[in-house]
Amino acid sequence: MKRAFQLIIALLFAVFALILAVSSCAPQPAASPAPAAETAEPTPDAEPSAEPVPEDDAAVLPEADEAPEESSAAEAAPDEPEARDMAAMTPAERAAAWGLPEPPEGIDLSLQQFKLANSYNSITEQRPNHSYGAGVTVDAVAAEAFNSFVAAAHEAGYGVTAFRGYIDYWTVLENYYEPVVYSEGAEVAGATTYVPGCNDHQTALCIDLRLGGSGNFGEGIDFRGTEAWDWLLENCADYGIILRYPEGQESWYGTACMNPCHFRYVGEDAAHYIMENNITLEQFMLLYDWERIYVPGVN
Repeated sequence: MKRAFQLIIALLFAVFALILAVSSCAPQPAASPAPAAETAEPTPDAEPSAEPVPEDDAAVLPEADEAPEESSAAEAAPDEPEARDMAAMTPAERAAAWGLPEPPEGIDLSLQQFKLANSYNSITEQRPNHSYGAGVTVDAVAAEAFNSFVAAAHEAGYGVTAFRGYIDYWTVLENYYEPVVYSEGAEVAGATTYVPGCNDHQTALCIDLRLGGSGNFGEGIDFRGTEAWDWLLENCADYGIILRYPEGQESWYGTACMNPCHFRYVGEDAAHYIMENNITLEQFMLLYDWERIYVPGVN
């Protein structure tokens, strides 16, 4: 019995040894290639094994003294006025950003004389305090200024007269806007200042002047370039009056002016600043209140 047990133990050891021998001789799986990042760097003396890249296929690299294109974009943006927070500036700072002198103090945009109607900022029916300035209906706040302005022009030898003042909303709609819509289309009608709510005449703070002639569309309504015109531009600010639609600045007020000899009351301080710096009423108002009116591309 003891002999049999020893034989069994010996047999088990033999089988175990055989299994170990077979497993050590079995083929091992190929080792995975090492990641490129872990590849050992060549020694300084090692020669490159790859052939040179043909010139036609070579990558074009920037010259040594040229900065990559990204570097210019990473540079600090220039300190341009358009990139600043204009809304947080004072009137003097906004003026400086636009290359203008410091604006006058004490301007109150809530006053009647700063009522604004243009293509971007429309008003509804405006009920003025009716009065007469240079023979046409205007608001009482502007009447004396227009009377004195035209009278002074006459004394200087220039026979200018006012032929249009206040126009109410419904007259603008029925007599000016709708006829153009019917005859030439809404696009043409919308390209003029005779759009209801957008017409400066609805403020009752403006007059259209002519030199000679008669009728609203008669001879003499465009006398730019004459001595009379030059006198008006040189002296209007003394009466608190501006040229409402200066040429070349249409983007500020939005539409072409149907009558170029169109003058507007704003008060003496504002008028002098506007005329002396050749800006529009819109730009002047934005100096004091960045949110009060809207001008596309500006605020």
